[in-house]
Amino acid sequence: MPSRNVAVQQAVYDALAREKRSGESFTSVLRRLLDQREGLEELAGSWGAGTGRSTRKALRSLRASAGRSP
Repeated sequence: MPSRNVAVQQAVYDALAREKRSGESFTSVLRRLLDQREGLEELAGSWGAGTGRSTRKALRSLRASAGRSP
């Protein structure tokens, strides 16, 4: 399987290492976290308050404040 090296800041590496479960690779950690994020996006618009568009906007804002790009 092909692989790539990705440079990340030490703080990001440390956060990923904390998320890592016993026997789990960093690839698996990233895949699991990305899958969780996509699951949240599927819920956008399912709450009674606000439209799907406003919910997606709120999620983007949360990601940006957490240091992630939308």
